[in-house]
Amino acid sequence: MAVAQTKAAAFIQERTEEISSHQIISLLMDGALERIGQALQAHLKNNQADLEILTNKLIAIINGLRNSLNMNAGEIALNLDALYEYMVEKITGASQDELPAALVEVRGLIGEIKTGWDQMDFSALPSVAEASAE
Repeated sequence: MAVAQTKAAAFIQERTEEISSHQIISLLMDGALERIGQALQAHLKNNQADLEILTNKLIAIINGLRNSLNMNAGEIALNLDALYEYMVEKITGASQDELPAALVEVRGLIGEIKTGWDQMDFSALPSVAEASAE
């Protein structure tokens, strides 16, 4: 089975000009949550090839979230950086038997971050297209 693009990635690709950087981060988190669900399914089906691809894609998304942090923004960015690093280490350090629990833990952490992120009011921020035109 080929691993398909996440719904969030497809949305970003289709609407790059219309969405804000805040929305992109939220969609990346959606993509991470989708990849976790797919990885758990691959584990249940004992599909090691897809599981490896999916966990690598999940790690790439988490690293993308980590790289998007403005480290000059203060303590929140530093804490998120450490949390994202923890997530990657949790996934990469898990044995085959420990991986589902690690994925469930990471899903909970990303879910909490996403809930907070989505409650923030970034409506005054420009879209990606407007920001890059400046």
